[in-house]
Amino acid sequence: MYIYTIQAMPGQKPKFEGDPSIRYRVRRVDDSIAVAKKGRSEVIRENLEYAEAVELVNGFNSVEGKSQVMREEAARQKNGS
Repeated sequence: MYIYTIQAMPGQKPKFEGDPSIRYRVRRVDDSIAVAKKGRSEVIRENLEYAEAVELVNGFNSVEGKSQVMREEAARQKNGS
């Protein structure tokens, strides 16, 4: 499963959460890969305003949640057959 997060662009520090004076990026972490392995996280989008980044993360997390439910249901049906 992927987890999407917002972080400030390198070299920029927000004064408060949602600081509109800086730019943000969206990262994706694959939590099915062991923490010690490379390739666990990647940058999805860069140079976004905070509102854009929040909207993107909410959309990705919504779709990821729906696909996780579908995967769990398929696994239940496979094990139940």
